[in-house]
Amino acid sequence: MCLGAVPQRYDSVVCLTYLGERPLMVRHRRRAWEFPGGHHESGEDLYATARREAFEEAGATLGDVRPLGYYVLSGGHTTVVTHAQVSALEPLSGEFETVEVRAFDRLPPEHELSWADGLYAYLLRVLALPGAR
Repeated sequence: MCLGAVPQRYDSVVCLTYLGERPLMVRHRRRAWEFPGGHHESGEDLYATARREAFEEAGATLGDVRPLGYYVLSGGHTTVVTHAQVSALEPLSGEFETVEVRAFDRLPPEHELSWADGLYAYLLRVLALPGAR
């Protein structure tokens, strides 16, 4: 992960959303637990993408969105990592792929996450955010 940098071109944004000191995650209808995020739309900056995805997937309104860095997958897909406190939550609309929203004291076990590659725990540890296993 490239800490503190934001690339000029990126494909998606993930937002490490928190309620106080607790990671707020969403359960995807076809996957498992994950942080809100997704592809940016034309004309959006990374802040708008993080806010839109958090609202669509978690019903979350965000406070300040802070870019923390980015990572590049082996196929070249670039994701910007952001962090934000949730200032308000609304009930899910049912229009999107999320079936549940929950704040955790610690990340769920790897087998309960959408990606069991250790990325979330790594990000939380490297960024000194609470909730890593």
